[in-house]
Amino acid sequence: MIDLEERLTRIHNPDVRPLAQDAYRSYTTGIPRAAIVLTWTAVCADVIAKVQALNDDGEPDARALAEKVEEAQTLAGDSDEKTRRSGVAKMLEVEREILDTALKLELIDSSQHVQLDRLREDRHQSAHPSLRPLGELYQPTSEYARAHLVAALDALLIHPPSQGRKVRESFAAAVAAPGFVLHPAHLTHTYFDRVRPAARKHVVEFAAKFAVLQLDAADTGLPADQLADRMANCLGCFAERDTALVEQAMAKQMTKLGNAVPAVQLAAVGRLGDLPAFWKAVPESLRGLFESQIEQIGSKGERAAASLSGAEIKVLGLVTHPELRQAMTALEKAFAGLHYSHRADVISRRPDAYYTQHLADLLTAVRSFDDGEFVAKMAVLPCAAFLDLATLKTILRAWWDNIECWGKRMPGYLETLYQATAHLGPERDVVWRAYLEESRDYERTYRDLARRLSLPEPPASAAAPS
Repeated sequence: MIDLEERLTRIHNPDVRPLAQDAYRSYTTGIPRAAIVLTWTAVCADVIAKVQALNDDGEPDARALAEKVEEAQTLAGDSDEKTRRSGVAKMLEVEREILDTALKLELIDSSQHVQLDRLREDRHQSAHPSLRPLGELYQPTSEYARAHLVAALDALLIHPPSQGRKVRESFAAAVAAPGFVLHPAHLTHTYFDRVRPAARKHVVEFAAKFAVLQLDAADTGLPADQLADRMANCLGCFAERDTALVEQAMAKQMTKLGNAVPAVQLAAVGRLGDLPAFWKAVPESLRGLFESQIEQIGSKGERAAASLSGAEIKVLGLVTHPELRQAMTALEKAFAGLHYSHRADVISRRPDAYYTQHLADLLTAVRSFDDGEFVAKMAVLPCAAFLDLATLKTILRAWWDNIECWGKRMPGYLETLYQATAHLGPERDVVWRAYLEESRDYERTYRDLARRLSLPEPPASAAAPS
């Protein structure tokens, strides 16, 4: 009961809402015959309004019915009784073809056409009970009247005057627009929650095709990879509403993805690897291919001079997902074997708590001032919010052990690291104070740092750590 009342509040056309509410009141007060008649009246009024709206938007298939409705309304308003009767006859003609027009305009699908056509037949029997054979009165049940009202609401009344094709075209234009901004609530409301299931499916499949295959879209003026990234973000929003639908849409593209060039395959993994629906759609044979490609990236990234593409870095960034590390063992091995500069590059794209275990190794591995600065900016500082006290101690020790690669630059980065570890509470100062007390050459380098951190200065004769 409550669910039906909620549907009534979602009726798109405010002029149609009172008709549907009257049908609901008739149902709740035990007058199912009246409920069926009023439900059909609401359907007719809703379709006519939507046809007129589409005709105003220039939809050619809406023109014929819109003109008939306008002609009927003109005739019905004439002062001559005969003319008025011809207007009523014209409106009955509109009523006979109204569902066919709605189907042609994609306002309903074929299954919904059958449901609403049965409503029309039951409306006739409710309004003209003598139509039944042997003079029996038509006596619909309350449950039957409710089923008709639910069908009308779900198929038609709660949806705006949008067609499946038009919805998809609008979605494509919006995503490819230069000023596109992903707002999940607006996206799902406009192209998922407020459209018919058939149109919703078309939108999701359209997004999946471009996101998975990175198709060229020269007519949009947007590079294929950029459009694919936007479509992938949209799929992520849609998956929050219906994971199974997104999975099915991507599964349809897997054969083509298997035949695509390696660059497109890797781009798809990096772009969609965060979505569980993507991995559910990927067949085992393709999953094995991806793992082999990850192994190759790892071998390539062992060399400092190697250049990793953005797609390759995104793929290795999937190492933060525990389930993927377990399912694809090559992923963690490839990341761990990267040159420290490449690992820092991967970390910088999306900092995560997983990377904190690698930070000390990165600090120890650097061999120059520039590389040290790169690792600090790209890896250590971005992950500072994920540190615990034990890891902070390890990082500070590694920083000290490789002091020759930091020199006088170190206090500035350490100050930033100190500020970024405020989440550790008072114990943070204990760790930092111990670090400063053990540091060599305190007078020259660390007294300034202690002042910056507002920590008490230890004796000037502090010993270097053993």
